[in-house]
Formats: sequence, structure tokens, C-alpha cells
Amino acid sequence: VIGRKGRGRHRTFGRSYCRAYLAVCATSLGIYSQQRFWFPHWLAIGGLVVLVMGYLAAHPKPRGWRYIHLSAMLLSAYNLFGGAVNEMYLRVPPLRRLAGDNIMTSPLVGMTHALVMLVFVFLIGGYVAASIVNHARRGQTASMSPS
Repeated sequence: VIGRKGRGRHRTFGRSYCRAYLAVCATSLGIYSQQRFWFPHWLAIGGLVVLVMGYLAAHPKPRGWRYIHLSAMLLSAYNLFGGAVNEMYLRVPPLRRLAGDNIMTSPLVGMTHALVMLVFVFLIGGYVAASIVNHARRGQTASMSPS
């Protein structure tokens, strides 16, 4: 998130991330412990859509591609972190006790999800704001330079 973008290391990491995320989403579509297609399956499909959007935005590079790419990649990461929150409350006994019998309706789980979502909203918003400021500075510098 912090390092230089577009270099070999970024591209290598991005390709690895895409492959791993694709594998996670694809394999999660095969889980039928409740013998039905339900919410986690829709999250996997949404994750695949976001992943494809982010990947395609970086390759033909249409106007505004950076915003689409970064937002899509952060949304895919948020999807992973959201799953991690659920798994923590399901698998860690002290957290499971705090959440109560049904983690789907637990206010504590909902607040944790809200906090994680807020972090990702700030990351996306911060990037967009920094890009706008940077773009405005470059435009101002260009207009101040002698002709």
C-alpha cells in the first residue's frame, strides 16, 4: 500500500495476490456445508467481480484507472479481512463467548466489522484526496513555470 507502484516488485506481488484471491474465491464457491448457495457464496462472487475490475483497470489503463484499481484492490482486501473477523469470532473461544450464541446478530461482531470497514474507507478516501491534492499541485506548478 505504501511502496512505489508499477515497478516489478509491485507487479509481481499483485499477480501473486490475484492468483491467491482467485483461488480463495473459487474454492469458497465449492463449500456447501449448509447444502445451499448462501451469503458467503455471494461474497465470493462479489470478490471475483471486484478483483477482475481492479485487474482490468490496471491493464488497458482507461482514464481514472488508478482510482478504480486501488479501490477494487482495497475492497478485495476488505472482503478478506471481513472473513477473518468472522473466523476469529467463530474459532477463538474467548471471542466466541463474547459474541454470544449467534455471531450473525452479535453487536460486537457488527462493531468490529464497522471498524474494519472504516479503516478501508479511510484508506480509499485518503488515497483519492492525496491524488487530488498532488494533481492540483502539479497543475499549479506547471502554470507557474515560465513559457
